[in-house]
Amino acid sequence: MTEPEENYSAEAEASSRDPHDWGRAMALALTRLAEQLAPEDSEDMHASLVDRPLHLRIRDDAAGVTITVSTTAESAG
Repeated sequence: MTEPEENYSAEAEASSRDPHDWGRAMALALTRLAEQLAPEDSEDMHASLVDRPLHLRIRDDAAGVTITVSTTAESAG
């Protein structure tokens, strides 16, 4: 029997509904996700995102949008 995969996600809010204004929120969500995935004291935590499938969700909220980026843990073996 296979073990369930561990899920990681991070989100950030953008104060606009215009996709041209979402850069900072996307970068913040990706940074928060990298912080969860990278080994402690990692020199290059963003390397933990390279070649990893990511799921992006954009939801309307009162002031703009909420951007969520998620992934599952890499299976060992």
